[in-house]
Amino acid sequence: MLSRSKRILLLKKSSSKEVEAFVEKLVKAYGHSKADRIKLRLLASEVLRHLKPVLSYRDISVITGLPESVLCRYVKGSIIPSFEQAVKILAKVSLSIDLGSILKDLVERDKSPVIDLLRVLKDPYIVRLLSILIMLDIVDKDVTKIVATAESVLPVATMLSMEFRAPILLVKRKSYPGVQYYSVSVMKSPRDVETLYLDRDLISRKDRVLVLADVVYTGKTLESVLQMLAKSKAEIADVIAILGLGIQWKERLQPYNVKVLTIVPFEM
Repeated sequence: MLSRSKRILLLKKSSSKEVEAFVEKLVKAYGHSKADRIKLRLLASEVLRHLKPVLSYRDISVITGLPESVLCRYVKGSIIPSFEQAVKILAKVSLSIDLGSILKDLVERDKSPVIDLLRVLKDPYIVRLLSILIMLDIVDKDVTKIVATAESVLPVATMLSMEFRAPILLVKRKSYPGVQYYSVSVMKSPRDVETLYLDRDLISRKDRVLVLADVVYTGKTLESVLQMLAKSKAEIADVIAILGLGIQWKERLQPYNVKVLTIVPFEM
């Protein structure tokens, strides 16, 4: 655990084999052209800059294994890492930083009676860091479309969309005349039934879809979105929820292998 006055950041332990596998994944994704290699080098510098406000150079040195003097030059932009150094930095940061601890800390700092992801992720630099770490984790999934289940995940979805060059499809709560949709109804209570819509012409069986959800509580909405996507025959590359409230959603979403980045205790 690394600590500073601003925040406590939990770290995960990773083996040399895990780091090597992650490096191999990044090389495979970004090693084909000079432009992609430069992009990854700049991305490594950007990640270090986003970490600096919450970690000291000493902390980052522990994560990356690089001298503080070199990290300082990377963060300030005096130099950028080589491609070989960049993939190691990104692999070690991705495997070390616990996104759950960052998000849980942001929820606690918000101190709102209602968990609103737009309030929790109001810092654009945190949103950017979050999107980079998600992207690095699934960079080998060949995502062609991103389905956002709510407007609150659009900032993260937009940044992921730029990285994957994948269009965003927003799950809508209202239909419009003349547009064909896939649709599904969600019974939230006996008197509250919500209908969800997804534009038919924007997704096909050729797509590999990343589903990005905001907050899961019962899991009914996310389950319904996944059932609606099944109608399109598109392949689900991954399903990620930013926050999980309690554990009521676990059994319902277990068949879908949903990744929940952090779980916040919830009391009735």
